[in-house]
Amino acid sequence: MFGWLASFGVQTRARSGSTTRWLAVPPRTLVEGLGQLGGVLYLAPRPTSCPASVVPPVGCLVENAELAPLMATHYVGLTCAVTAEGPREWLDCVSGEGDTLARIYLLPDTDYLAWDGLFADATPIDAPQRHAPDREWLRACRARVLSFQRRRLVGFDVLGAREVSISVLGRGVARDIAVSESVAITG
Repeated sequence: MFGWLASFGVQTRARSGSTTRWLAVPPRTLVEGLGQLGGVLYLAPRPTSCPASVVPPVGCLVENAELAPLMATHYVGLTCAVTAEGPREWLDCVSGEGDTLARIYLLPDTDYLAWDGLFADATPIDAPQRHAPDREWLRACRARVLSFQRRRLVGFDVLGAREVSISVLGRGVARDIAVSESVAITG
């Protein structure tokens, strides 16, 4: 009884006291920088098909369809929140049309210096017109604890991802985030 009662209203508490900073970020910045972060929780809708309007940056590729939304990112929203479960930081990847494409949560295992360096040269902007993630978007998502990998292949920067072992604390935080977002962690 008390466990259920303690989790009642988690979604409401999870977003109280948050601040978001918006930046214009080209996809190449993500391809070049995400591989330095280490373990993160990645939320993106299940790949159905890659929209024809997504033109990857010149010289950049992704290894699988799950990462394709990152190639259409034009803006990122860096959010910091203090929740009942502790501090949370995440990144919303948003297209030029205002659609939320993916969300990346930092975990205790993430390299926070690489996180800060990733957006050091980004251009601050006013909040773009966008469609905030709703229950339908989250319901379509799958969450994975992973580490992004960047490698060079025949003149291309290739962004991939691999499963990563994280600490017990990191697994607990990832599980708490997934519960608050009502998504299951796969992998």
